[in-house]
Amino acid sequence: MIRLRPTAAFTLVELILVMALLAIVMALSAPSLSRSLRERHLKDEATRFLALTEYGRSEAESLGVPMIVWIDPTTQRYGIEPKAGFEDVDARNRDFTLNPDIHLEFDKAVASGGLVEAIEFSPDGTPTLSSIDAVRLVDRFDSVFTVARTSDGWGYEILKEAK
Repeated sequence: MIRLRPTAAFTLVELILVMALLAIVMALSAPSLSRSLRERHLKDEATRFLALTEYGRSEAESLGVPMIVWIDPTTQRYGIEPKAGFEDVDARNRDFTLNPDIHLEFDKAVASGGLVEAIEFSPDGTPTLSSIDAVRLVDRFDSVFTVARTSDGWGYEILKEAK
């Protein structure tokens, strides 16, 4: 006589309960996941701006030429170039366009052409006294990352502001 063993399986009620639990977990985690994805763009932009300042410091030291980090708030662009009068090193210019959801805030007056010379690195790689202390990157959800001068004044670092 052949006996059939009962097969193990899930009931419909058990499957519905599992689906309901998964739905609850997703509903609770979705806002946090959404916020982290939004802030990723802001952090990436802050990291790129910080990398540009480090590039400017490095170029100023290696070329022995003052380098300017500039910001154009009207076109939402920023970049780096040698200080006026040192045009022989134009190949070192870099410029970037901000993510459309992000804008820059800083405490320096906008020049007549709309361009702001935000940070100047002297040939020894140190930021000059006329350089700004901080640039705030703000997204459309009012999350903020700040690229600020370090406490020793020799460079810049990223700070996240709490909401």
